[in-house]
Amino acid sequence: MLKGLYSAYSAMETVWAYQEVVANNIANANTIAYKRETVAMESFPDILLSQQTPTISPLASRIDSVVGQIGSGRFIVGTSTDFATGAYAATKNELDLVTEKGFFVITGQDGAEVYTRDGRFGRGGDGTLVNAQGYRVQGVDGQPITLVNGSVLIETDGTVKQQDQVMGKIRVVDFRSSQLERAGVSYFTATSAGVDIDGLVRQGYLEGSNTSMVDEMTTLAAVHRVYQANQSIIAKLDSTLDLAAGQLGQFGR
Repeated sequence: MLKGLYSAYSAMETVWAYQEVVANNIANANTIAYKRETVAMESFPDILLSQQTPTISPLASRIDSVVGQIGSGRFIVGTSTDFATGAYAATKNELDLVTEKGFFVITGQDGAEVYTRDGRFGRGGDGTLVNAQGYRVQGVDGQPITLVNGSVLIETDGTVKQQDQVMGKIRVVDFRSSQLERAGVSYFTATSAGVDIDGLVRQGYLEGSNTSMVDEMTTLAAVHRVYQANQSIIAKLDSTLDLAAGQLGQFGR
């Protein structure tokens, strides 16, 4: 019975953590280029229950009688990022970009590189191409791209042109998903170097979140039901233990 309490509690603890991941996905369903988190779970090792006192049996060698196994719940091993592409939305803003492959490279704080598919770019105070937070977008030479007044044409290979003059080329880098670690809502850092590629850049579009509200709400409802079921089990086991303790106390009278 006590093992049942532990199993129910571990299930509640697990689904509570699962709920937080799902809730974060829902909260970012409209965040540009957000990549949803998924949960990896494993079962605790099963416990073999045996009767340790001798069992009446024709066979003298039969000392232990196996009662069976009890599972002791599941736990969250960790989360991983789903890098599936979100839907593209036309914005008609010449500095809104998507890349069909890979990630844009941003020179972040302290000069460190961060990677994103959030292509909400604009002009900084010094004319350089910057992201929504004001950090510089890297060119293929690792340097910022400086713009002048006037319209901007960005070709599919990332080449930036103004008045038929090449101002630079936007750097796009690709990675294996295992190389990336989340460093913000839509930003990542890398554990090892990526590969520079032609990302097939499209001008005047932004990539949306890859979160499906239908899937996430369905998962949230299922998680809620599991939590309620285990909460009910704990309440019933608690009342059973209370009853057993009350009856046990009457034997000595």
